[in-house]
Amino acid sequence: MWSVVTPMPIAQRTGALIPTQPNFNGYGLGWNLSDYRGKKIVSHTGGWPGQVSKVALVPELKLGVVVLTNQESGEAFQAVSLRVLDAFMDAPVTDWVTAYAEAHQKALARADESWAKHVAARAKDTAPSLPLPRYAGTYRDSWYGDVSIAEESGKLVLRFGHTPLLTGELEHWQHDTFIVRWRERALNADAFVSFSLTPDGVIDQAKMEAISPLTDFSFDFQDLLLKPVKTPSRP
Repeated sequence: MWSVVTPMPIAQRTGALIPTQPNFNGYGLGWNLSDYRGKKIVSHTGGWPGQVSKVALVPELKLGVVVLTNQESGEAFQAVSLRVLDAFMDAPVTDWVTAYAEAHQKALARADESWAKHVAARAKDTAPSLPLPRYAGTYRDSWYGDVSIAEESGKLVLRFGHTPLLTGELEHWQHDTFIVRWRERALNADAFVSFSLTPDGVIDQAKMEAISPLTDFSFDFQDLLLKPVKTPSRP
């Protein structure tokens, strides 16, 4: 379980976070595997809207650190975990709170820049290729299952069949791309929904993409390929 099965890329650390640069990074059987200050770290994180957590084990030191938070801040559990690890490793005291606060601000700035690029690239005054009722129906991803789109009070509402919290209105963005605004705003995971049409003007598929790079990776919108279960008839 603690041997690398899937090697993973190593993001380059900068500034105050350089000491956290690992020499290896991978996934075992249910565990993240890397190193910190020459010691193997076996870890995993968890999360839910409003809370995130982390467990970090250092087998060589017979040490385990568990951090539970009541906020959605990976920077918080990282700062606390590293402070404890440093203490047990007799490492220099580092202000990890400030280091990760600065990293968080940089991430917010990158997210703002990403959104600005989307806005700049948007074609104004476009309209959907089809009347709204033509986008309604049941779509199926071979991995996830069914996602439905229904017209309600003149708006399209998208619902994930196995995930009730993923319910939201589709707001037209440009051409045949919409933005789904989840009713549960704490999700912080609004996404683009883009429809592709056949030469005959029938919806062939829909794909999704998180709007913000800050969206939690576990949503996996980009991996969905939504195919109409039944091609709707023309009105």
